[in-house]
Amino acid sequence: NYAGAFRHFKQWTRAERLRWDAASSVPERVLCAYAASLAGVMSAGGASSKLAGLRFWHEQQGFDWLGSARLQRILKSVGQVAPLSSHKEQRPPVTEAMLDEALAKLSPDRPFDICVAAAALVMFWGQLRIGEALSATRTYDFDALPTGKCVKLRGDAGGRPEQVTTALWLPRTKVERAGVWIWLARHYNDPSYALQHHMHANGISRDDPLFAYKHDRTGDLIPLTRNAFLSRLNEIWSAAGMQKVTGHCFRIGGTTALLRAGVAPEVVKVAGRWRSDSFLRYWRALDNII
Repeated sequence: NYAGAFRHFKQWTRAERLRWDAASSVPERVLCAYAASLAGVMSAGGASSKLAGLRFWHEQQGFDWLGSARLQRILKSVGQVAPLSSHKEQRPPVTEAMLDEALAKLSPDRPFDICVAAAALVMFWGQLRIGEALSATRTYDFDALPTGKCVKLRGDAGGRPEQVTTALWLPRTKVERAGVWIWLARHYNDPSYALQHHMHANGISRDDPLFAYKHDRTGDLIPLTRNAFLSRLNEIWSAAGMQKVTGHCFRIGGTTALLRAGVAPEVVKVAGRWRSDSFLRYWRALDNII
């Protein structure tokens, strides 16, 4: 969105009849005026994103960024007068009851449903972002998304066989651009078993997309897209009178489920690869956790 942020700034300068030469840095006074113009219009996060896009443009052009302590104070004030419409409603978590409903309705004989079930359990218990596991389109990015060789099932993961621990290598995440290992422990709806069943049923080899399924008629291997994944699950949950969700709801749901199970917050933080205590904002069912 950085390009859009720079366009927004240029539109603002034209509307304010400011003569600004794009061959030099934006003056500090102009930056402050631009930030102040966002008061009452958007949240502090939205305003900060606009300024981040503008700063990125400076870096691209090799210009000095003239941001200041005064600019930061203005951005803080923008957040204090943010309109209610700028605040997103809390996204609901995927719950264990929703997973139970989905697993009961997904066909154990249909390759597509088997793939959806495995992806749902891995994303939930691994606290994954949807973009770390599933492709946006059927054009698969093998440098950023996991393949069959990224999985070490059960005892192969290095733990004791009775622990039924699975390791999954994510080639790239939102934060770890060089990749990271995640660990999946055994649960009553075991993600390790679901992965093993999926890889066998869909014939996933080392160099195939990890979450892909055989076409019902042709047998071709097709990467599971985010839209197909969410559409199938929301279809089941809507029919059962449950809420519809987005991709990030799996990460929220997994975090909440682990906390409710009594896992220490420090462990949840490390397992979910949270770099700060921001994951505390995603706690749901806090009354039950307490």
